[in-house]
Amino acid sequence: MKKLISLALCLCLMLPVFAGCSENGNTDEPAPAPTNTDVPSADAGDAAETEPKSFRANIPEGTDYGGETFTVLTYPNDGGIWGDVDWSAEEITGEGLNDAVYNRMKYVDDLLNVKVTPAYMTGSGDTSTLTNSVNSADGAYQIATLAMQNSFSMAQNGITHELNAFAKNGTLDLTAPWWDGNILGDLSIMGMNFALTGDIGTMYKKSIGVIMFNKVILADHQLDNPYEIMREGGWTIDRMVEMGTQVSEDLDGDGAMTQEDRFGLICFCDMIALAMIGCDVDFCSKNESDIPENTFMSERAVSVVEKLSTLMYNPDITYSWSRAGVGEQPAFAMYQSDKSLFYYGELHAVATMRDMDSDFGIMPMPKYDESQDGYHHCVNPNVCATIVIPKDNIQYEKTGYVTDALGAASKNILTPAYYEINLKGKVSRDEESTQSLDIIISSIKYDIGYLGGFGISSMLYSMADSYNTDLASQYQKITKVVNKSLDKMVSKFEALAD
Repeated sequence: MKKLISLALCLCLMLPVFAGCSENGNTDEPAPAPTNTDVPSADAGDAAETEPKSFRANIPEGTDYGGETFTVLTYPNDGGIWGDVDWSAEEITGEGLNDAVYNRMKYVDDLLNVKVTPAYMTGSGDTSTLTNSVNSADGAYQIATLAMQNSFSMAQNGITHELNAFAKNGTLDLTAPWWDGNILGDLSIMGMNFALTGDIGTMYKKSIGVIMFNKVILADHQLDNPYEIMREGGWTIDRMVEMGTQVSEDLDGDGAMTQEDRFGLICFCDMIALAMIGCDVDFCSKNESDIPENTFMSERAVSVVEKLSTLMYNPDITYSWSRAGVGEQPAFAMYQSDKSLFYYGELHAVATMRDMDSDFGIMPMPKYDESQDGYHHCVNPNVCATIVIPKDNIQYEKTGYVTDALGAASKNILTPAYYEINLKGKVSRDEESTQSLDIIISSIKYDIGYLGGFGISSMLYSMADSYNTDLASQYQKITKVVNKSLDKMVSKFEALAD
């Protein structure tokens, strides 16, 4: 009964979402694009402006795939931090995200008479499962999730479709609002795209780097409210350093700063790279031909490292769990016991902190200075889940319609469950974090130079763990390797374009 009630409520809410407009047989030939009749006219008045927006894919009425299976290859369903949560719901359980996933897939199943079914990789870094399937042309998977960095290599090896060409052959709508336009703009190469993120999944959001702050320590030291600083445009590297340096204390009086003491910041070495992106440093930029070029080394990059080193490189102020050689769990435990003002981590860490006794807030990565135009964030290339289409899938019409239907239903059901309920309500502790989360999730910068794995990020991690501030000399050592790797990637994409 619980399952039926939940599903009925979902369907009632979604009735206007996927209205059809024309008949189409069960074929894989592209159907004529229907007219979206759900968009209010300009004469609709104020009521249309206040009415909740309902998203739908442009799918002709009567589209029916005869109960065929639509298989999604995804991360393992193992319950880990990077285990699948976007496809593995098998029944209604009362847990918000699980039920949203179930209701979304159930709705699309009923809408198109398909059976959306997950299949699982051996790990988030697994590429062999999809590669073997495509090379054998078994057609086992219609779409798949790949870790961001793997999406580059799999595209170059001909394992995944170029999405613009796939869309032209079928019905996939890459302009739809349920796809993240940032990834399409930032990661295109010569007009080609191979990976998507957006409302269809939540796992990529979990890998975004953010800053948390402890409200108890903030109040005890009478520091300014970070939210007010953010709203005034003053949340910068310098301001974060200033605040972090004011709270460190050798609590046990043993003359050494250890896990038993209080710090200004707890972090991992990859903060240095994410902070540089947050400060609008471009690891790569694209030229007029949409080809990425190495633009990493700049006065701004040097300045960011120098600013950040005054905080990250000071063991009396910052506890780096990568430098200490411990796991993330001890770092979590420190922060949960009020041992640091700031905690740098990925959004998945916010859920881990839900059991804290002390209140905490969530902040964007800081800007370079107050004149910087907006905040910037980035995903973890090793685990960020992107959507790709296997090269042996030539079901252009069905794949486009089902994938867009999932995207639209996700925007109506899954994203609110993750974002409005999970992060804004169940996990975060205050209303003000809503504004931060809006900024964070909408401002992802998909920098090819960072995400493509050319060696810059590993250099920066090593510098952070060794307290090395000489960016110019360290970068000089790897410049040729970086440029060679980038040129090799571009050449492979040029071959794909040809």
